[in-house]
Amino acid sequence: MRYLIVLAFLTSCSPLYLPATRNAPMFTEGGEAQFSGYVSSAGVEGQAAYSLSDNIVLIGSYAYASQKKNNSQTQESYTRKNSYAELGIGLYNTTRSTRWELIGGYGFGESTSSDVYYFFKEEFGQGVETIATGKLQRIFIQPSIGTNNRGTNLTFTPKISWVDFSEFTSGAFTEKPNEKPMIFLEPALTLKMHLAGNLFGIAQLGLAVPMSGDAYFKYQQLQASIGIQIDTGGLKTKVY
Repeated sequence: MRYLIVLAFLTSCSPLYLPATRNAPMFTEGGEAQFSGYVSSAGVEGQAAYSLSDNIVLIGSYAYASQKKNNSQTQESYTRKNSYAELGIGLYNTTRSTRWELIGGYGFGESTSSDVYYFFKEEFGQGVETIATGKLQRIFIQPSIGTNNRGTNLTFTPKISWVDFSEFTSGAFTEKPNEKPMIFLEPALTLKMHLAGNLFGIAQLGLAVPMSGDAYFKYQQLQASIGIQIDTGGLKTKVY
């Protein structure tokens, strides 16, 4: 499974926007912490989360990918890169059978890929595939609901992201697209399985669906990740 996910990233059609694994800790009480590592369609990822109280949660994530590619028109070699970080804060709670949370946050990063960008037509020509790096910022709202079991849990996260590539750089040229930020619906389903002690296995499948018209940049439509998580409170359940 791990190698299939890496292969999916390596053979994809060079998207510029690569949604990372949704960081949905689904805590049960204050003072819990999670540390996770993933191999995913967004590259290699690290995540952390901490419950400040019985209802307030903090999250942080970072994703990085690097891959040698060729421009399909000129066969010029370049390094396709993706670097993205995000922070969030939110509320959570549990019942006898379910856990839920609502997190809002901000992310930023940059991505390099080769594509036909209309705003570089004066520099490189109409319809010419250009190697460019786009600077990204993202605001997100991330609700989640899931089961409340001691061993294996499922979580559904219909994340909504406001994605803005503010500028693109190619060589000595920098352009700011005359485009409004894109809104994406990014639902994901996460399976969390107890392995031993406070160690868990995590697998996630997700989608990215544009909600505000056609995107002017390529994006990863299907996301997948698999990883390992240390959860200091993963086997706890509330007493009602």
